[in-house]
Amino acid sequence: MKLRLFGQPDLAVALLGLTALLLWAVVLDIGWPWGLLALPIALFYAGLFAVSAWARLRLQSLERWADWRKQRLLILAPHEDDCVIAAGGVGPRNRELGGATRIVYLAPEDDPALAARRADEARAAWRHAGFADSDLKHLDLLPRLRQRDPQKLRAAGPALRAIIDEFRPTAIIVPMFEGGHVQHDMLAGLIGRIVKPEEQIEIFEAPEYSPFTSLAFTPHRVLALATRWLFGLVSYYGPPDGIDGRPVLKFRLTPDELARKRRMLGAFVSQNAPSLMETRAYPDRLVRWTPGSVRRHPFEMRGSYLALAQAARRVLPAALVNRLLPGESGTLGREPSLTDWDAEYGAQ
Repeated sequence: MKLRLFGQPDLAVALLGLTALLLWAVVLDIGWPWGLLALPIALFYAGLFAVSAWARLRLQSLERWADWRKQRLLILAPHEDDCVIAAGGVGPRNRELGGATRIVYLAPEDDPALAARRADEARAAWRHAGFADSDLKHLDLLPRLRQRDPQKLRAAGPALRAIIDEFRPTAIIVPMFEGGHVQHDMLAGLIGRIVKPEEQIEIFEAPEYSPFTSLAFTPHRVLALATRWLFGLVSYYGPPDGIDGRPVLKFRLTPDELARKRRMLGAFVSQNAPSLMETRAYPDRLVRWTPGSVRRHPFEMRGSYLALAQAARRVLPAALVNRLLPGESGTLGREPSLTDWDAEYGAQ
């Protein structure tokens, strides 16, 4: 039976350290010369332990607890479950503090029946937190997932600007420009271009999933990759990392608020609600937008983990690469490449 660790980095590091210690004990017990056969394995697991310990230290530098204060909060997302993953804690908290909260969805499913079902699920989710159906808006502003449509994306800018001008938010939450999903990146890219620093609107990016991996900036991802080598007995599931050195703010939620977020996620039956409830019911994680940080790509492909995995797939069997270098194959909707804002938005 596999041990599943959800957001327990200390236990993951301890198990890797114990494994390395046991292997070194075997090497020393066997002694010269046969112990040399096990030495490379012991060294490998010692290296895994060192990497995991480093990742644990990086968590202390990259993550900070924070408290949400009352705002006029605008939550924007392409898809219904994204809003709850990003703000299922602070959205209801903001309302309870007396702040106005509005949720706007921007990319319905191509299938009208599924689009209607997901909209109903979103309304049911937010009812758990006391929101009225009128607090949610479902619009069709972003290009389809696998359709590059610069004209529609450019037209979405003024429409989003009108939403902001009408609601007058003091804070906006959007998905992170991270290369996880092209529609997430489209929305984040638009907000970064239509909201100006002088407006003094706090913009928060919500990381969700990305192919980016870094010893410096993705400690949870590093721990997940390291624990895969524990003989198939352990899996680590950490919350999403950022993609740079900006602090990830973890907003404090009470046990009741976390339980409510879990119930909200449970409304998304069409999106594998049990998995969402198990893996996404963490305290909301947001990164402050850096004014003026307009990027063409989420991160540099050259020299990245993603580039290494793609190169390996060209010369090795895919099943072997997926075992050795698991992860997303690029931006969803543009895989195996990354989001290219200039290509999505078109020439000006």
